[in-house]
Amino acid sequence: MNGETRRNYILNKLFHTTQPISASKIAKKMGVSRQIIVGDIALLRAQGHEINATPLGYIMYDDTERFVAKVVVNHTSNQTDTELKGLIEMGIYVLDISIEHPVYGDITKQLNLRSEHDVQQFVKEISQGDALLLSSLTQGIHIHTLSCENKQHYLDALDFLRNHQLLVENL
Repeated sequence: MNGETRRNYILNKLFHTTQPISASKIAKKMGVSRQIIVGDIALLRAQGHEINATPLGYIMYDDTERFVAKVVVNHTSNQTDTELKGLIEMGIYVLDISIEHPVYGDITKQLNLRSEHDVQQFVKEISQGDALLLSSLTQGIHIHTLSCENKQHYLDALDFLRNHQLLVENL
């Protein structure tokens, strides 16, 4: 199978799934190395395809019909689970986290948390590893990009965060 055919297969597979697919799984199916697939993904991204890398693999999202906005929050590492699970249970996706570092400037990390399973995996990785939350560099203050069904769901998310004393309304 040539590169173009392989990349079309990858796009089709990613477009028709709601769960991340690992490069290894695609490589096995295609009979090529994982590195070939990683290279194919890089080429597809360079062509403008919105392919997101998650800890579980690659995925494409269609958020064109959703309301996307940012929110500033502040909490301890112990409150991370409450924050993320609460948002996910409301049908809100947590797309990324950003901090404003005094030396490095804006630092953003894609999260793409869209299910309780995603949140469990994220919290598990943090708790089992030697890694700290990105927000620990800014005493808990950070920004999330949220994807919501509509503006009302975003306002409901703000209420949830406010009620749990996680929302930063004035700096």
